[in-house]
Amino acid sequence: MTNSQNSLEEIASLLNQKETGVTTMSESSLTKTEKEAVTELLNTSLGGSAAVLSSLLSEQVFVTSPTLKIKEKDEIFASATAPFYVALGEYTGAATGMQILAVSKRELDVALVTGQDLTEEDTKFKAVQELIEQMFVAVAQSMSTLMEKEMAHSLTGVDIVNQIEDFSVNNFTKEQWFTESEFQINVSSKQNIRLHLYLPVLFVKVLVSMLNEQFDEEEQGTKEAGEMPKQSASGFQSEEQSPEAPTVQNVQFSSFDNTDVASSETNNLNLLLDIPLQVTVELGRTKRMVKDILEISQGSIIELDKLAGEPVDILINNKLIAVGEVVVIDENFGVRVTDVLSTAERISKLR
Repeated sequence: MTNSQNSLEEIASLLNQKETGVTTMSESSLTKTEKEAVTELLNTSLGGSAAVLSSLLSEQVFVTSPTLKIKEKDEIFASATAPFYVALGEYTGAATGMQILAVSKRELDVALVTGQDLTEEDTKFKAVQELIEQMFVAVAQSMSTLMEKEMAHSLTGVDIVNQIEDFSVNNFTKEQWFTESEFQINVSSKQNIRLHLYLPVLFVKVLVSMLNEQFDEEEQGTKEAGEMPKQSASGFQSEEQSPEAPTVQNVQFSSFDNTDVASSETNNLNLLLDIPLQVTVELGRTKRMVKDILEISQGSIIELDKLAGEPVDILINNKLIAVGEVVVIDENFGVRVTDVLSTAERISKLR
């Protein structure tokens, strides 16, 4: 047993619980919309930890987009290669649920060699604990910002698994179905780190529900704001309809400016400013038969689905966020942004 923050028995007592109030949900599957929503949530939240990882590793760090699968409890770690670090954690706040993380030991050990004296195993193990703990504290903060609900993460234990059969998930949870999110931490000048993140399906459904609630509130607020002038106008009666002349006053609307919220949002955004994101400008798309592809040669012309002069799509991490027009800057191509999608419009694409 490797030194950890708590014994495995203590961790089991902390995490041996199931989500409440969601017994009617399917425990073994997610809808397409739920998969897309949680993938987007994890993609943004994991990306939010890049700045913290860059500071800890003293290197530029980029977190790749996760791929999502549904796994039964017995299939956990099937994609991991021993030896690997296993970290157990717990989310608290607006939603409560456990988390299991598997990280390649060899790849993480290589990335931790940043000029520090990590030759001692005990010192190296503490560095691993610190990195994982700080990473998912940042992930929880990003979740809080996205869902506008308080979320926190605590690391309950870390261990080294040399043989998969030596670690039994049954000792730590009664949950039967999990989502497996596989992603990489790309560290400049060092080997990439592969990670497998496991969350209970029921906990994931709660997160998606909270994300949808926030979007519904934004949508409802926009709708009510659009109807307000009409409702206010219909609330007055003319002098011909009333036997007595009514007293008419100017309506005093409360200010929509919220300085405190704006300040809080600025502070939260400061945590994400150093995150590297991939920007792609898409000129157009088309579909061709296999025989057409095989006939492509030098000089062939492929017609795209966009008209000449039509705005091009600007994608961030493969998600459409704006449109623009192509320009030439000196000898390089560029794109001038002409329209940016709102947050509500981007979230609506997941519904």
